[in-house]
Amino acid sequence: MKKSKLAIGVVVALGVVWAGGAWFTGQKAETEYKRQIEYANQQFKALGISNTFNIEYKNKSFERNWFSSQVEDELIVAIPRESKEWKIPFSTKLYHGPLPLNHLAKFNLIPALFSVEGFIGKNESTQLLFDLTKSEKPLQYQASTSYGLSTKGSLTLAKGEATNSKFTAQWSDVELNFDANKDFKGAYSLETNEYRLNSSEDPSTFSWKGLKYEITFEPTKWQYLYTGKGTSTTEQFEMTVVDNAGNPMSYAEKGTKSTTEISVNGDVIDFKGKNIVDEVLLDGKSLGKLTYNNELNHIDANALNALIEGFIEVVKASNHENADLMTKIIMQDWIKTHGMAILNNQPQIKINPISLSDEKGKLELDVNIALAKNPTFDLMRGNFYKQFTDFAIDVQLNKATVENIIDKLVPETEKANAKAKIAASFAEAEQNGIAVNGEKSVTIKLVLKNGELKLNGTAIPEQQVQNTIFMLLMSGALPH
Repeated sequence: MKKSKLAIGVVVALGVVWAGGAWFTGQKAETEYKRQIEYANQQFKALGISNTFNIEYKNKSFERNWFSSQVEDELIVAIPRESKEWKIPFSTKLYHGPLPLNHLAKFNLIPALFSVEGFIGKNESTQLLFDLTKSEKPLQYQASTSYGLSTKGSLTLAKGEATNSKFTAQWSDVELNFDANKDFKGAYSLETNEYRLNSSEDPSTFSWKGLKYEITFEPTKWQYLYTGKGTSTTEQFEMTVVDNAGNPMSYAEKGTKSTTEISVNGDVIDFKGKNIVDEVLLDGKSLGKLTYNNELNHIDANALNALIEGFIEVVKASNHENADLMTKIIMQDWIKTHGMAILNNQPQIKINPISLSDEKGKLELDVNIALAKNPTFDLMRGNFYKQFTDFAIDVQLNKATVENIIDKLVPETEKANAKAKIAASFAEAEQNGIAVNGEKSVTIKLVLKNGELKLNGTAIPEQQVQNTIFMLLMSGALPH
């Protein structure tokens, strides 16, 4: 009997502690919830474009009970210049920690400050979303905020369909997942199983399957610049279009993965991108694997931040009575003040590589171009080569791969003629000193080293390059 009474006493005590904790945490949860709203509003206001385009999130009511609270919010989107405003309601159930009831229902015993579940409300501003999705809850969300004030959750847009005069768009459920700190910095992902566009004017179609985007980012000392990494994957992309003769043509990509990294070193910022497509298909015929890696390095971060500021100023200027003139002045000022700052700080472009490979070999292009410090661009006075610290272009064309592509894409009756034309082009390029026509491949190597530019090992006088540039500029300036 005594043991039973003790057990009951322990359960009662724990219940009292939990209930008291829920009431106390409910007070803290309300404070933190409203802080998040205020912080989000502050971040938008910091952009300085509220006179042109304004977003504000408002808490309309917070009805706090013992174990949960009922919260009603409103997102106001306005375009002051056009006197347009949309009010979007949200209804949220906020469960108090330390063990929110909705967590306990799922046997989740991880403590949390609060957990929320909610959905978008229906009114004149949101009716269209309800119509497009044919759902009573077209937009739902759930999230959990820890005692460390980090928040993890998701937002789901229901599947739907939208049509205008040119296209019909169809999508499956779209889910946004996030895991962020109290300042909203962290990891975000967006995914959907399928998205499709159908032309209303012809049989053209565009479809994506297995779409997913992931991003992590951190702020820097510059207001508009962030470091981080982004990854996108697509199981399959396919488009079908109609040529001028009315014949359908299809292009498809399978297994696409792209990665972008942004890093800062001192006062410069670097961008690196890696892109791989496991298989490229044209009219159902495989052309092989596509790789595209690119870098944009050593970009002056102060100037780039100023560029973004310039664009924001342009947005703000659109609300001015002399918008076109203001925009022109702003952009000219940026080009003059900040454009040269980027060029003067040795920016570098690298493509390493662009390649299409199959079972026979590959077609490949590599590029590495870097400007010298404070280039003068005085191209007509024997200074062209001095404008660069790196200049290298490398082209590799496997002949077997070229023939394989012709075999797959060119009609049988035209294959022999197409191959003959390609062979003649390779021979002509070699005769003119542009390419090296080997037994298995055709190569082009253009390298600037030690103040000397060489094409396939043969030096090119600087005067010859200058004359070529001059002729190109003149041909572009002459009326056609």
